[in-house]
Amino acid sequence: MNVVRHQPPRTAERPGLLEDHRLERWLASTRREPAGRLPQRRQEPYHWTQRVQYAVGHAVNRYYEAAPTFREHADAGELVDYRWPRRIAYFDSEESYWTLKDRVTQHLRSFFEENGHEGQRPVLLYEKFEVHVPGLELDLSMIFQLAWQGQGGAGLHLQRFVVDDDPRVLEGYRHAARVFCRQAFGAEPSKIEAYAVLSGERIGLDAADDTYEDSLDYLRLAYGGMHEGGEAACSCGRCRQQQEEGATARSAYVC
Repeated sequence: MNVVRHQPPRTAERPGLLEDHRLERWLASTRREPAGRLPQRRQEPYHWTQRVQYAVGHAVNRYYEAAPTFREHADAGELVDYRWPRRIAYFDSEESYWTLKDRVTQHLRSFFEENGHEGQRPVLLYEKFEVHVPGLELDLSMIFQLAWQGQGGAGLHLQRFVVDDDPRVLEGYRHAARVFCRQAFGAEPSKIEAYAVLSGERIGLDAADDTYEDSLDYLRLAYGGMHEGGEAACSCGRCRQQQEEGATARSAYVC
């Protein structure tokens, strides 16, 4: 998985940094679990949802980095198994372990078969970018899992794969992606989709009801809330460099 950085020169006066993974972690921490949703996470370094997300990320990356003519020969089961957790103890039960693996495999297989884009290569595949957003006086950092060129020269068609389809997290992603794409690529995304690998649902993240300024306001308020909660990163030059070096070292584990 690649990490591509577009950054201004490092200085001690660089603006604050809003990272998508920190934003999503903060948004997830503010929710209350309604009945029927994923159970509260145990106090472990990684919850099973994160481990499954890691496996899904590798499966998708391996599938789409192959030449289009070879994709039809790919086996979804082998792709999922490549990084699937080996320890059943990470899951609630042995039955849950195998049920989840079968479900993820089935839904990814369906996605690969029905996604279209035959003969095409994605323009972005698990790549990380950073851009300055003047309207926020912040740098915004995002990892794009999968992106295709929109038809007729339109903005990018963004797709991401989620294990835990938390609406708050998806809303944050929608606003961040909209702002990032306009600043970095000159146009807002033509389409944003999330694919829930446990249910097989495609979730459209339509921005038609919000203005661009609404998205800026959302990120501004979120960044302020993250600071109050201690989630936002320090933006001094030394800490920024340490964060960037750490992010590069962790990039292989980002899904």
